Amino acid sequence: IGIVAIAHVVVSHFAVGGGIVMALVETLAVRRQDGALRQLAYRTSWILILVSTVFGAITGVGIWFTIGLVHPTGTSALIRSFVWGWAIEWVFFILEVTTAVAYVATWNKVRPRTHLLLIWLYAFAAFMSLVVIQGIISFMLTPGTWLETKAFWDGFLNPTYLPGLLLRTGICCFLAGAYMTFAALREQRMVRLAA
Repeated sequence: IGIVAIAHVVVSHFAVGGGIVMALVETLAVRRQDGALRQLAYRTSWILILVSTVFGAITGVGIWFTIGLVHPTGTSALIRSFVWGWAIEWVFFILEVTTAVAYVATWNKVRPRTHLLLIWLYAFAAFMSLVVIQGIISFMLTPGTWLETKAFWDGFLNPTYLPGLLLRTGICCFLAGAYMTFAALREQRMVRLAA
């Protein structure tokens, strides 16, 4: 469980932060009419989409498979307690994958403003997926008053929900920002070598 979960958490945090950072970078590129910055967004978008949609989805399914094998009754109880949370998360995940594929497929085929809409939709869907998952994951650590009430919102909005969401959002942006920075530095070095 640990190996699959750690791999999924790293990839999913990169996917959430990647959407936010990619949207900001492309927005700057379009506003400034900066072709080099837009080219950086284009090249890095392929890694973001491949990693998040393929590897992220596989490891996400892997988590369900492993926890279902190790503790089927615990998994069943978690699904029953948060069935609407999981349903909402799946809607956001489907929107995330759809907009990710559309974003990569429409480079230089649609107007820049339309393309920006796709990446901002991706960033929104990925972040909202994190918002929902954070409530369920933090519930497992600190169920709060849910133990007495068994109410969805008492479990979801538990004592560590907001601090965890803020921390995880920061980690998401850090991972994606670091990747984008290294990609920009690498690109700059390649331009210098070619000159």
